[in-house]
Amino acid sequence: MKLPFSKDHQAKIGPKIWLITYALVLAFLLYHFGAVWGFVRTLAALASPFFVGFAIAFLLGPVQRAVERVLQPLLFRRKERLKLMHALSALCALVFLVLLVYVFMKIMVPQLITSIKSLVGYISVFLKKNSDRLNQLLLKYDFLSLDGDELVVAWENIVSSQIKNITMLLDNLFLISSSIVNFVYKLLVGLITAFYIMMDKDHIAAQIKKIGYSLMRRDHIESLICWTRRANRIFSGFISGKLVDSLIIGLICYFGMLIFGMEYALLISCIIAVTNIIPFFGPFIGWAPSALILLLVNPMSALWFTVFVLFLQQLDGNVIGPHILGDYVGVSALSIMIAIVIGGGLFGFVGMLVSVPVYALGYAFFRALIYDRLRKRKLPVETGEYIHAPENLAAEAAQGDGDPEVKA
Repeated sequence: MKLPFSKDHQAKIGPKIWLITYALVLAFLLYHFGAVWGFVRTLAALASPFFVGFAIAFLLGPVQRAVERVLQPLLFRRKERLKLMHALSALCALVFLVLLVYVFMKIMVPQLITSIKSLVGYISVFLKKNSDRLNQLLLKYDFLSLDGDELVVAWENIVSSQIKNITMLLDNLFLISSSIVNFVYKLLVGLITAFYIMMDKDHIAAQIKKIGYSLMRRDHIESLICWTRRANRIFSGFISGKLVDSLIIGLICYFGMLIFGMEYALLISCIIAVTNIIPFFGPFIGWAPSALILLLVNPMSALWFTVFVLFLQQLDGNVIGPHILGDYVGVSALSIMIAIVIGGGLFGFVGMLVSVPVYALGYAFFRALIYDRLRKRKLPVETGEYIHAPENLAAEAAQGDGDPEVKA
């Protein structure tokens, strides 16, 4: 059906119609915000296993690429079969993940439970022996007012309340069973989803590109593809590199504590490894509870552990971290600290973890935009050129190398 408008009228009316349509849709969403948000939450809950699968595939990406570099010359040197190679590498990556979890559950978890039980028992004995002195110290600094054995009773009540909570959980075995079934279901669906994503990643990427080319201008979609690749490189490099870096620091901490004869080496090393995932503040966050544990057991161990953590932080910051992570982030330490504080305040632990790659990507995009505008104005892009601005820029413009606007 031919519209009763000329092409000029259509060009003028078209954007207005789209603007009115967007406004109506936005008004509808705002008016029914509760129902729309409830639908979105339900949809997100149903799709959560697929989000888990995407996260697993993303984290196992470096492992899959490493396996493919080994399989390529061994099995696919004469005839290239990408789909078969992707399937084998995805299977190897998932087997690696399962073995890693199995080793952790079989070896480390029982020892961690034993260490935690021993620590709880030691704290109870420590409080019984030093209840009067601790009470005087707490009263002196107005932290607490408990007399005599009330401090011990309070600690025993805390422990007994946890035991009661465990008993209540055991009484609600049906709820626990349903939660376990739900967890296993999400994990299985996530693993299957991750396998198919890693196996068919080229085809999935090609389909997304095809849709993008059909909906957007060519220069826009190609710019989006470029920045998507850069975002993937930054996020995968940072997160996988940080996990490897934290594992290495945890192992160094464990063997170092064993060599120096410090108590609760495995428990404290796990704390240090987990908190080290957080950039900049991680070693200090892990040091605080670890030093407190050692302070209760052996004050000299706490002192030497503090020195050891400072050594680990310098080793990680100057040797291990730069070697694994590289300098692709390219941002200053102050801006990283600000990004971590803001990310942690808004989104907690996850915010502290992803704040650095998010900021690095935003910084790279903003820098590319600034450089492009400077080049269009025929101005230098090096920061050092602007230390003595505008005098040096005016001198360059006077010689005919600058922007005419600057010269004027």
